[in-house]
Order: sequence, then C-alpha cells, then structure tokens
Amino acid sequence: MPEDKIDKVTIFGAGHVGSTAAFYLALSAAFEIVLIDIDEGRARGLAMDIGQSLPYTGSEATVTGGSDPSMVEGSDLVIVTAGYPRKPGMSRLDLSSMNKPIIESIAREVAGGAPDAVLMVVTNPVDEMTCLAYEQSGLEKNKVMGMAGVLDTSRFFHFLDEMAGLASRDVNAMVLGTHGDDMVPLPDWSQASGKSLSEVVESGNLADIIERTRKGGAEIVGHLKTGSAYFAPAVSIGITALSVLGDTGRVLPVSAYLDGQYGINGIFFGVPSRLGRGGVLEIIELPLSAAERDMLVRAAGGVESRLRELRSLSENESS
Repeated sequence: MPEDKIDKVTIFGAGHVGSTAAFYLALSAAFEIVLIDIDEGRARGLAMDIGQSLPYTGSEATVTGGSDPSMVEGSDLVIVTAGYPRKPGMSRLDLSSMNKPIIESIAREVAGGAPDAVLMVVTNPVDEMTCLAYEQSGLEKNKVMGMAGVLDTSRFFHFLDEMAGLASRDVNAMVLGTHGDDMVPLPDWSQASGKSLSEVVESGNLADIIERTRKGGAEIVGHLKTGSAYFAPAVSIGITALSVLGDTGRVLPVSAYLDGQYGINGIFFGVPSRLGRGGVLEIIELPLSAAERDMLVRAAGGVESRLRELRSLSENESS
C-alpha cells in the first residue's frame, strides 16, 4: 500500500453500534469513513456530528454519510452492522430469515464496488450471517470474518475483574464459539498469574462469571428496556478493524472459515485468528482441554444445523 494512501472504511448501518464504531475509528486514525444507512438523513447527520467533534482531537479522519450503497466503492474494509435486532420470543432462525436478504444485498454491493476489501460482519446471528456474506460476495474466505468473540472476551475480562478481582492486565483469556448461549469461554486454557482460571477461581464463582458473560448483552437490554449495548460492541469492532488495517498480526477471536481446524469443517465460527490486511492470516489452534473442545464442537454443530434450516427454508420459499 502506498504510504500516502488513506484507508477507506465503510460501515453499513448507522444505528448506535455502527455510528459509535465510526466515532471510535475516527478518533483512532486518519481514515476515510463512510456511513451507509437506509435512513439517509440519519447517516448524513451522524457523519456531520462525528466530523464536527474531531477538530479538538487532532484527528485527520473524514466522515461522510448517505443511503447509496455504491458509496462502498474502493473500500479497504467494510463493516456490516445493518439488520434487525433479536426481540423477545424470536428464535435465531427467525432472526436469520429476517436479516438474510439484508446481508446478501450488502455482500453483492461489496463484490461489485470493493472486491479487494476485507468484509467484517457484526449483524446477528453472526456466524450464519458471515457465511451468507461470504457466499454472496465471492470474496476469498480469508477476506471475510465475523465480529463477536472480541466483545464476548471483553465482557469475560470485565466480569473476572468485577466478580473475582482479577485485573485484565493479569489475565490471558479468550472466548470462542458462537455469540450467545453457546459461546465457549476457556476456563482451562485461560490463565491468571500462570495458572488456569479453573485453578484460580472457585468453581461456583467461575460458573457464575461464565453465565454472566453469556448473558451480558441481555442483562444490559434488561436495564435499558428499549435498547441494547453499543459502546462495548463498537470498541470491539474498532479493535478488530485496527488490527486488520494496521496489519498487526494480532490474535483475536473472530468468526473465520474453518477447514478442519478444531475438527470443524465448512462453516464460519469463532476461533483465535491472526489478523492483518489480508484478513484472517492464520487460524491458531489452542491446546484446549477435552471439555473445552467438546463444548466447541457442540456449538459448531448448532451453527451447522441452523444453516441447514435456513437454506431449507429459503429453498421452500423459492419453490
């Protein structure tokens, strides 16, 4: 990449998550940031607001907004937050069916306007939506990823500190698998002061920490009543984006395409991945305990099952 080239980041979805991610990235580097939303006024207005916040910060980022999906043209990184949120009583299959046409439409726009971009999907259910985005975009599998594990790991760190007094600087931890009830915190692999969490934290307390991590988003929704989390998701998006565009080689848990790693094939799934400008540069296979590996395989089975259901539903609708 020429030294004078400014990276272009396009974010589909100017809701709380997308716009806050745009703000975080604008504060972080001199990116050309584009917000695209079906509500053109919202995208334009929030882009203006972010832009007007930057003079005092010293940031040289630019932010524009609109509703025309062709604004994605020439992007280096595309982030997808657009879609419907899951509501009470809604199954993951229901949510997948609602968000499927949105993700597929955006993926086709990326294929046409930004074929060299890295595509990051945030829309839930993230593993299934990342798979659909890959299939519709025609991008190489390493150039497509889903963001959820970074957020889940951040929440895990938070609750380890709050409930067990383990400061994040003293902990090496990671959450793999799916985003939701089937996420896989790693109590045996993760360590604090050189010992596994299962040795350091009393088993009942550790179980409570894991449960609060799994329910972290729902707990916030319960307090807000009419909204959901967006600061932590936005920062998690930003950390992932900076790792990609900075070509850092940092290892983060993202939904990546598996071709036999961890005994899982043919799906996008949350695993430790080395990130850079090429997207997923390498999938890291951790030395997991038998219990952790079993949880991971079971969670992957759930993704495979839901993808089959989604495809079967689509075939029935088109016949």
